[in-house]
Amino acid sequence: MLSPYGAMYLRFEPMYRFIKFKKLFIRTGLFALLSLIFSFGCNRPLDNTQSDTGVPPGVPVGLQVAYATDGTVAIYWQNNSEATLQGYNIYRSTDSVNFNVINFTNNNYYIDDSLNYNTTYYYRITAIDIWNNESKPTKIVSARPVNNYAPNPPQGFAINARNWDGKLSVYLSWYPNSEGDIKGFNIYKSLSENFTPGDSNLIGFTTGLNFSDTVNLKLYTTYYYIIKAVDKGGLTSPRSQELNDQIYGVPQIIFPQDNAQTSYFSNFIIRGIAVPANYKIVVQDNQFFSDFWSTSFFSSVVNDTISVNFNPVYINSNTTYYWRVATYSQDQVNPNSISPLYKFTIKQ
Repeated sequence: MLSPYGAMYLRFEPMYRFIKFKKLFIRTGLFALLSLIFSFGCNRPLDNTQSDTGVPPGVPVGLQVAYATDGTVAIYWQNNSEATLQGYNIYRSTDSVNFNVINFTNNNYYIDDSLNYNTTYYYRITAIDIWNNESKPTKIVSARPVNNYAPNPPQGFAINARNWDGKLSVYLSWYPNSEGDIKGFNIYKSLSENFTPGDSNLIGFTTGLNFSDTVNLKLYTTYYYIIKAVDKGGLTSPRSQELNDQIYGVPQIIFPQDNAQTSYFSNFIIRGIAVPANYKIVVQDNQFFSDFWSTSFFSSVVNDTISVNFNPVYINSNTTYYWRVATYSQDQVNPNSISPLYKFTIKQ
């Protein structure tokens, strides 16, 4: 296995070596590894006991392009030796003449992303000391970050079918891709498992990290989804994992009825939905927030009554309580169906 010190020698190889290892450095998102390779000697202690002589730091040496691909350019250089060094200004140009500061770093590398594929970018850097004295600029290096590789498939894909407030939807979410040239994500949907994503089942595109499907949804129908990342050059990633869910009906309340005036009781009674499911009953002492009491349970009862023990530590008479029932298909965090908020009052 290549040691970190051995890996440093890769910096002095021709550009094709970096392109070869591009999937290690970029497509897997291992920027920490890149940082390790390029950052030896970055964390020097600052010497604040010296006074400002007005002499700027030395010009950084060894500025090179590490890689340039898919809208990302990485550059690196040798660290300056001054104990009073603060860091480096990064200058960029698209004509090799008019340079602007685009960032400051105290590392000895810089990664510039979200760039145009067909534009040549020119870079130079200067060193800055703790009194903001700035060195002369380095030599100029240039690169064009052409679109070479398709993105990685999206990760962290999650699904939550919803029957909330009488509205049906299937909510999809995922993590951001590590690539800097992502345009957005294609959403594919099918009624069949292990389907092949294509134009016939493409239902949407989003530039965000979530998507809500609300079209032609029915209760107790299983829907399957796949997503793909699309970069600014039109290259698409491999498919994500396939996820599925179905939208549940709302459990019917039997006792206590909404607005009921009742003596203390020991059981809620509800009517189960059309499939086995996880349930949660929550009781609140106001209509806005707080869990006065709650219970979670699984029931295989289908379209029939379910009796649920109600055992709060205390309950007050002449007090109105609010309660609702939720079902869960995927986990115990994101409800599938949610009932309206009901209320009952405990009589004296």
